[in-house]
Amino acid sequence: MRHLLLACLLSGYLSGQECLPRQSPATLTLEVRERAVDEPLRGLTVDDLVLSGKGITPRPLGLATNLPADIAIVIEDRGRGGLLAGAADLLIESLLPGDRISVLTYGVTVKRVLPWSQDKAAIQSAIEKGADGAHLQVARPFYGLAEALQLFDGPPAPGRQRAIFLLGDDEDKGSNIRVEQLTANFLKARVILDVAVDPAPGRRIPRVNVPPPTVGNEPPAMRAPIVGMQSAARLADSTGGSAIRFTGAGFFAEMRARLAQRLQLSYCVEDKHAGRKPKVKLSPAAAQRWPGAEVKSAL
Repeated sequence: MRHLLLACLLSGYLSGQECLPRQSPATLTLEVRERAVDEPLRGLTVDDLVLSGKGITPRPLGLATNLPADIAIVIEDRGRGGLLAGAADLLIESLLPGDRISVLTYGVTVKRVLPWSQDKAAIQSAIEKGADGAHLQVARPFYGLAEALQLFDGPPAPGRQRAIFLLGDDEDKGSNIRVEQLTANFLKARVILDVAVDPAPGRRIPRVNVPPPTVGNEPPAMRAPIVGMQSAARLADSTGGSAIRFTGAGFFAEMRARLAQRLQLSYCVEDKHAGRKPKVKLSPAAAQRWPGAEVKSAL
């Protein structure tokens, strides 16, 4: 019944019937968080949000949660015992109908382990085998994220979300990609990043004669220089996502649950301003009701 009601909501606000002439419907994804506990705020309605921007109607058309998603899982290539098997089990249980999963690993190189799939057995196997290859302790998660972004083609489909779940180090110490560069690419593709930070103690990265993986088609001589330490947690926050330090195997399932609570907001925008994103804030009544809430990045 929930999915039937959601389908009716989506069909209503995407048909354009509620927009005025010379206006078109558009959508964006956002999260409203409680500052003190860093948790998504539940129970919001269209009356609790106010939009602003040139050519944009101040009142949203609708809000939807618990949407199906395209989720790319990026795993650091090193052994973790039975942790990944447990994480795969819990993720499979948390998936919503319509979810698609892809799995990649990163280390010395980036490997695409599983293309987009809804086959639960294949997803579970790919996650469990996510660190089976030969690996070195090279902390380069940004190369894995750059490769994962290439899996998302064109604009997102209405009524779907996009996300990347990263399991690995918070620190990227050996790539030539800056947080600001990847943030722009995430926002353009409308993909949210959530990070499960490996609780293992900091590791000395050995000096190995391994070239960085190719990002794009540029020859080695034309690649940008190494930029030093970058933070995956900072990147996640810039995309509207979050970073958690896990102690058990429930991190992928926890990230899926949080993704389900993010809001897909629909609104009307004048045709001549198509593509413009609104600024979103809480209404005065909502700000008074939830004084510790804040609206995070909108995609």
